[in-house]
Formats: sequence, C-alpha cells, structure tokens
Amino acid sequence: MRNSISFLIFILFLLATTESCKTKRKATTIDLTNNMIHGLASPIKMNYDSTRLKLGDYFLNVDSIIDIKYPKDISHIIKKGEKDSIVLIPQEYTATLNTVKFFTKETDYDIPIIKSSKIKFRYLLPDPNHEYKTVALAGEINAWNPANTPLKYKDSNWETTLYLDPDKYAYQVVIDDKWQLDPNCDVKISNGIGGHNSQLLVGDVSDAPKTQLYTNEIVNDTIYLKIKGQNIRVLVLFQNHKMGFGLQNDNLRIIIPEIAKKKKRTYIRAWAYSKTDVSDEVLIPLDYGKVVTDGNQLTRADKETNILYYVMIDRFKDANKDNDHPLNDPEVSPKADFHGGDLSGITEMINKDYFKNLGVTSLWLSPIVRNPKGKYGLYSKNGRKSKFSAYHGYWPVSFTEIDERFGTSESLNSLVKAAHSKGENVFLDFVANHVHKKHPVYQANKDKNWATNLYLPDGTLNTEKWDEHRLTTWFDVFLPTLNLENPEVAEMLSDSAVFWLDKYDIDGFRHDATKHIPLSFWRLLSKKVNRESLKTGKDYYQVGETYGTPELINSYIGSGLLDGQFDFNIYDALIQTLLKDETGFSLLKEKLEQSKKYYGVHNLMGYMTGNQDKVRFMALATGDVALDEDGKYAGWSRNITKKTDRGYNKLALMHTFIMTLPGIPVIYYGDEIGMTGANDPDNRRDMKFDNLNDSEYSLLQIVSKLTHLRRNNLVFLFGDLKFLSTGKNTIMYSRSYFDKKAIILVNNSDKKQNFTIPKEYITDKSKIFTTFGNVLNGKKIELKPYSSEVLLVK
Repeated sequence: MRNSISFLIFILFLLATTESCKTKRKATTIDLTNNMIHGLASPIKMNYDSTRLKLGDYFLNVDSIIDIKYPKDISHIIKKGEKDSIVLIPQEYTATLNTVKFFTKETDYDIPIIKSSKIKFRYLLPDPNHEYKTVALAGEINAWNPANTPLKYKDSNWETTLYLDPDKYAYQVVIDDKWQLDPNCDVKISNGIGGHNSQLLVGDVSDAPKTQLYTNEIVNDTIYLKIKGQNIRVLVLFQNHKMGFGLQNDNLRIIIPEIAKKKKRTYIRAWAYSKTDVSDEVLIPLDYGKVVTDGNQLTRADKETNILYYVMIDRFKDANKDNDHPLNDPEVSPKADFHGGDLSGITEMINKDYFKNLGVTSLWLSPIVRNPKGKYGLYSKNGRKSKFSAYHGYWPVSFTEIDERFGTSESLNSLVKAAHSKGENVFLDFVANHVHKKHPVYQANKDKNWATNLYLPDGTLNTEKWDEHRLTTWFDVFLPTLNLENPEVAEMLSDSAVFWLDKYDIDGFRHDATKHIPLSFWRLLSKKVNRESLKTGKDYYQVGETYGTPELINSYIGSGLLDGQFDFNIYDALIQTLLKDETGFSLLKEKLEQSKKYYGVHNLMGYMTGNQDKVRFMALATGDVALDEDGKYAGWSRNITKKTDRGYNKLALMHTFIMTLPGIPVIYYGDEIGMTGANDPDNRRDMKFDNLNDSEYSLLQIVSKLTHLRRNNLVFLFGDLKFLSTGKNTIMYSRSYFDKKAIILVNNSDKKQNFTIPKEYITDKSKIFTTFGNVLNGKKIELKPYSSEVLLVK
C-alpha cells in the first residue's frame, strides 16, 4: 500500500513539474536540417476512452524529447518504466482538434490530435424464452470475428455495448454458432457474392453540411483558403510546426515561412474545425518556398505521384531462356508451373518505354527471393486436380537471395538502374508472415519458438483461420507462420528487408498479409526504414495488404507504421457498382466517404483495377465468371475467353475511377489491355504485348491518357473531393486545387445520359478541356452508354 501511495505521489510530482516547465518554455527556431520526426507527423486519432501514444512512432530518438505540453482538456498518464509510451484520456469537453507540443533542444514540434467521433451504442436481441445458448455479432463492427463481440443474456435480451463511429455497418448475428441475418432488422444489403447482410445504422449519417476548408488562390508568398461552417477554428502547420495565420469571416490567409526557401520539398497543412467535426485536411506542397502548381515540379520521390503497376515476374516477359526451369511434372498443371518470365524481361520492357508510354511511375515486382523447386499444395474439386510450383514467389526459402529462375544480382541492379533512368520507382513484394518449410532458418530454429503452432489447443489445424487466429494461423501446412513477437525473429527479418534497400537501391515495399503480422514488427521495420532514409536521403514508400474493415486497415497506417494499404473495400464497391445493375452509385459514394474519414482525403492508399487473388475484371464484366460463383473452380473447369465491347467499356470506367480519385492508382498487369481469366491461377496468364486487337489497343490508349492526365495535373494529386450528383447509373464528382478544377462524369448505363455542370464550376471566362472529346454545350454534356469524361476547368 505504501509503495502504491509513493508511486502516486511521484506521478503527481512529475505532472506538476512538467506543467510548470510548460509555462516557462518558449518555442525555438524551426530547424529543417535536423528533423527529429520522419516526414509529416500523422494526426493522433484518439479512442473513445483512452489512447496509448507511442512516442517512438514519431520520434527517431525518444531521448531527444525534453518536455511535452498537452492540451488542457486532455489528461495524460506516464506509467513507470515506459518512457516511450503515454496514455491520453479525453474529457467530455475535449476539442475535436488540438495539438500536443514536444520540445527538444533544437526546436519544438506540434502533432495534431483528433478527438474520437465514436458514440456509445447499445445492441439488443430479444429472446424472451431464452431459447438461444450463445449469441454473438460478426461484421464490419469487429472485423467479422464473432469472438470479438459475444453477447450477454439479461432481462430477456441478448445485449452488448459498442463504441462506433456514426455509420452504416454490414453484420450478421451468430446464434448457437449459426450465422444468419438479424431477425429484428428490416434493412438488408448485398454482400457482393450473391447473399445478403443485415445493416446496422449508428448515429446520424445524413449528408448535412459540415465544416469545409479548401484552397482558393495564391498571391506571391501568401496562400488564401476558404472556410464553410459555423463557429470555426483553424489549425495550420508548416512541416510539423504550428504557425500563425490571418482569419476574417470565411477567408484564411497563410504567409509562407521564409525558411521554406531553404528546402526542396516542404508542406503546409491546414484544418478547420468546429465543436462537432473536423474538415478534410488541406495539403499544400512547396518547392523551395513556392506553392507547387505544375506537375513538372514533382519527381518520383514525391509519393503522391506513384502510379503502381503490378508485375508478376514469371508471367510477364521471358528474355533469358537459360533460366527457364519449369517442373514439367504431370501432377502440376501448366497453369501452375513456371512460364519463364524474368527480371531481364522487365528491364527489356523498361528500355522499350512500355511503362513510360503507359504512364505508370512505379513497378511493384512480385517476390524475387529464392523459392523451393518442388511441387506443393493441392487443388482438388470435382475431379480437377493440380499441385503447384512456386512460380509466384510467395514461398520463400531465403530472405536475401534472388531466385535463379528470375535472375541474378546483376539483373536486378540493371532493372533498378533502368527504371530510375526513366523516372520510375521499383517496389519489392516482401513476404514477412511466413516461410516455406524448407527455409534453412526455419529448419534450424523450428524448435526455438521461431514459428507459431500448426495445431490449436483442441488439436485442430490452425490453417486459414484468417479472423479467429489472424496473428498465428498458417496459410498451408507447408508454410510456417513466423513468430514475429519473438524479438530475435523480428530483428532478423526486419534487417533482411533493409538489406534490399541498401544493396539494390529499391524504393520501398508492398507487404504481403499485413494484418497477420503484429504491429510491433511493423513498428520495428518502419523505424529501421526511416533510419535508412536518414542515410540515403530517400523517403521509402510502404504499402500493405489487409482484407478487413477500415478500422482494422487503418490501424496499420501512420507515423511509425505503413504509408498506406490497399483499399479492398473501395475495390469491392466498384465491382458491385459497375457490374451489378441494381446497386447504383450510392454504395460507392458511401464507401468513399467512409475511406476519406478513416484515411484522409490525402491518403497513400492503393486503389486497384484487380490483383493476383481476384477474378479478372473482364471475366466478371462479360459474365464469363459470375460474381457469386467459385472463381477458382471456374478457371479449372472451363476456358474463360469471352471479351465484349461492354467488358472493355466497363473496364475503362474502372480505370477512370482509380486515376481520378484520391490515393495511389494500381494497375494489375494486363488490365490495361483487358486480359481475362478466372481466379488464381487463371488470372495469372502470360502478358500480351504484340498483335493487339482494336479493342485492346483502344483500352490501352484510354489508360495511357488517364495516367498522363493524372501525372500532369496537381488537382488529382493534392485536390479535394466533392460529390456533385449521384444517381443509380450516373455519378459526377470534382477535384479542386486552387484555380484548377476537374469534373469527372461517369455513365454506367446502356443509354445516353445528360449531365448538367453546377454553375459555380463554369463561368463565362472558364477554359474547359475535355479528355475524351465529348461536346459540352453551355453547362450540359451528353455521355454515350458506358462511358466517362474528365473535364479540366481553368
């Protein structure tokens, strides 16, 4: 008891001392040369009750912090022995937006802190006769894992209390281990695969006007922004430092700091906020102290310029026949064997300007590390059988050696140098979750807690338990999941990742199976990557792969973690919207607003046309593969060959969306020409370069036009996002950045559609450029069936 009292007195003394220091300390000069925070500090997003702030996520050296100033309306606890961790506790009256100030010897830093918008929600399921033994919820509220939300029986009801953001959530109830729609919910929505889910409505999700902040004009060294809303306050940061501004009515004036002229790239960030909400962030890049207004001022080092192109090495281009080593085994279908593609083939296409002409700025290579030479796994259904080779690269038996079937150190160096000479980045697909059982590191340490257990305590296999045991489950019995909570394993593997950056001048990573790996590993890896940045001067891009809810996906993103992840929820919404006539664009708008809320409008999330684990868009658009059928079996049981004008047109619409929305566009190889195929491995056919038919060539030209449009117009990289109209078959939205505007119109119907441009977007003095040549008469434009238009307004 005496020790507890002593500790409490110590904490109170520490807080009191800290508070007294806060009042005496003055801000010091901004130092751009010795920045203790890597990049721009992402806002601290508070939880409903308490938030553990990991200082190491933000500061390269926590010991450099000599004082901290907290907002008066946020309590904090420093636990004994945890110098890297602070618990922040909001009050009922806590402001929606504020900053925490950190002092170092050189300067001070301001990190935004956003109050949680979650509300308390009580869920009830009546059961007056107590007929059910167990009840749980599973859905977007809890990553579809019923173990996360068991209900308790009380007063004739099964109940639970949830803390959720105001939103619409798809869910099911799990009654006595049986998943089903909620019998007390009248609202049901499509699950995208032929079935339905119930929908939970939490809080106010109306489209009522909210606080808005947007760019207006630039006059010399002064930036002017516009504000909409009531009782508004403003936060402006230069880099990670709070700065002054002028505010009069709805006009915000920001003078660019003189020190900005000393560095190539710096940023101004601004938010407006009220008592109830926070505006979208305004992000303004500076080039030696001048606002960036031209795409030519940007380089491949600016992450916002990334347009990713996924290359499955074995299926892309075979330039070196000497390293072709297919298994040629009767138990392995040719679809699942090596085809001969290699690094030299990719270099050949770089040198032929295939990627430059296409307009992509970054190549994402499938894993290049050494993989086993035998056959593993088994597909078996209705008499269709095949084992698999490791042609895809996702079964590593080395962390640092290049698979000889793809090339050598020299061929990778040549590829990277060729790409960089064309202004293109190279990202490696890094597999951290698992290894192949023949990996020598696993063989030497499998009895030393270096891998998770293949069997659960009840004796069942711990395979493909994606949600129930997501941090320990194995992908297959021959793919041990690494125990990355073991510090020795985590140190070894993170060092292996940095090896590729150091030796080959790689520009970043796509991380496989992100959600199956503990956050502690991503923190460790990102810290090492940021230290590598200090050494090389490069800012590396890291993007993860997580299937799940926005909250789960977002938990891996931010300072000290990853830059972004693939937004599969938007991909699914695009598939349903474009390919299911009854869906309409309201679903896409709803999901985009949701993504904007979680990741911000200026996010580095990946928005894709498809990937190696999905049925090809063309196959779905033509109906050759149904949305609700087993896509893998479709590829094994029949030839998927159908291509139609409707399929090409719908795929062009998919490209239009990913190239004009916020985030990072991602093209799955072959989607630029409308390749088809069912699911894995049928979606991994050999790339086609020659003898394109008219439809393939036409789509290629559309994609190239869209990529170059995006690269050359700042409005798509730093502009805001507003929805102007949303109908069942049509949508119109805008992107705005100072005096430049883009209006995107999409017609997803089989009939012509007329659009009326809002008068505030076009004046008599406006100069309007059409991307696809549609005729604009006054403020009206007509789009033919299944087509789009992008208007640039200046």
